[in-house]
Amino acid sequence: MEDGDDPFERLKNLPPRGHHAMLGIHHVDDGPDWAELACPFNPAFFIDRATELVSSGPVVSLIDAAAGAAIIARTRQWRPMATLDLRVDYLRPAHAGRPLHARATCYHMTHKVAFTRCDVHDGDPEDPIAFATASFFYTAES
Repeated sequence: MEDGDDPFERLKNLPPRGHHAMLGIHHVDDGPDWAELACPFNPAFFIDRATELVSSGPVVSLIDAAAGAAIIARTRQWRPMATLDLRVDYLRPAHAGRPLHARATCYHMTHKVAFTRCDVHDGDPEDPIAFATASFFYTAES
């Protein structure tokens, strides 16, 4: 398969659209069954400016996007899918002013469901913000 025919290579090179564009989500790195995405810090992410506490919304959106990208990295297929379940364990608040990073791995596949794990950090992978698991249901046959 040439890069031009590879759905994951096409995904990496697409300009962000919609919600991803609003958050600034972009590709950072990838492997055969994983993808790392990031989004720059934005003061609009604060749930409370006085405490500089970052809302969970951008974090969850980034996890969902990275997990979907990891599935495409593993399968090399672009299939319609929906998030079936997404669980986030928050370890600490994100630091204001730092970009968010999510590295997701697709660790198991069935005919209709893909399973992922994701680590989230704000600059230091050794100091994670959160861990997540997510499963996705294919909404159409391949």
